[in-house]
Amino acid sequence: MDILSAHSSPRSIDILLYDEANSLDIAGPMEVFATTNQYLPAAYRLRTVTLDGEPLRSTAGLTILPDGIASLESGADDLLIPGGNGVDAQMGNPKLQTLITKWRMSRPRGRVISICSGALLLADAGILDGQTATTHWSRRSQAKASFPQVDWQIDQLYHQSPTLMTSAGVTSGIDLCLAIVRQDHGAETALKVARQLVVYVQRAGGQSQFADLLEAQYCENGTLQKLITALIQDPQKDWSLESMSDFAGLTPRTLSRQSARHLGCPPVQFLERVRVKKASDAIHAGIPLGKVMGLCGFRDSQQMQRAFQRQLGTSPTIFEKHFARPEQI
Repeated sequence: MDILSAHSSPRSIDILLYDEANSLDIAGPMEVFATTNQYLPAAYRLRTVTLDGEPLRSTAGLTILPDGIASLESGADDLLIPGGNGVDAQMGNPKLQTLITKWRMSRPRGRVISICSGALLLADAGILDGQTATTHWSRRSQAKASFPQVDWQIDQLYHQSPTLMTSAGVTSGIDLCLAIVRQDHGAETALKVARQLVVYVQRAGGQSQFADLLEAQYCENGTLQKLITALIQDPQKDWSLESMSDFAGLTPRTLSRQSARHLGCPPVQFLERVRVKKASDAIHAGIPLGKVMGLCGFRDSQQMQRAFQRQLGTSPTIFEKHFARPEQI
């Protein structure tokens, strides 16, 4: 982990805006970095920029006055590009393409970060050629048809390489930026920021953008929906692939195939997400870890530890330290 010193120079980020950019794609990441500054003063320096320095209107109708004009000479380390309805109007913009490509070339250690459909602008500039990336699920067909040279992993919440980072739909930009804070300043700081923002479950990048439990309960596949409901209502049961298949009346192979199609992951992995979500809710409510383990179906503390690391990137003990209600600990 490349954890930056708390005493190092601020990491400066230019947020490149345009008309009809998504308001949450802008504000969500900025709040993550600004909140980090509350714990580590001057960890990040943020600046909003446009290609011409003129005000713009976001998708929500907010008028935003940028701090300046986007420039390679700005001295910023990183470039962050939000998504939004205005992406399509920016496609093929030679000024924007040049800025993105030259930024990438001139800053070998600098990050280029996209939120939501902003990844299409990175692809349009050519910097995603041969790379793995994600974007909003609604742009799947457009992304794959327009940029087949990119390895689109649409099911992922976000994808990170050392200097190129893309996230999926809207709020997943917050997950990506929390992961950036974790990389820069460690898990403790990232968890503090998540708690302050009341984002107490920091989702892992490989998690499907379709796999949240609320959305899963509205699965269009009736057979799978009944199993999902059973897993959520009774996570402590000794579920296995075979018992889940029996419950659904499907062969293990068919269940795995349908789960991958509708949930973006195998059924056993979805069960683990259910258990970790239930466990995190229980910890947040102040239930001791020893009881949480049994309530949520974990065989032992080692299994719960591994599940938390896979799903949240932290341990149950650290999660309890940061997210159990203060009066309960």
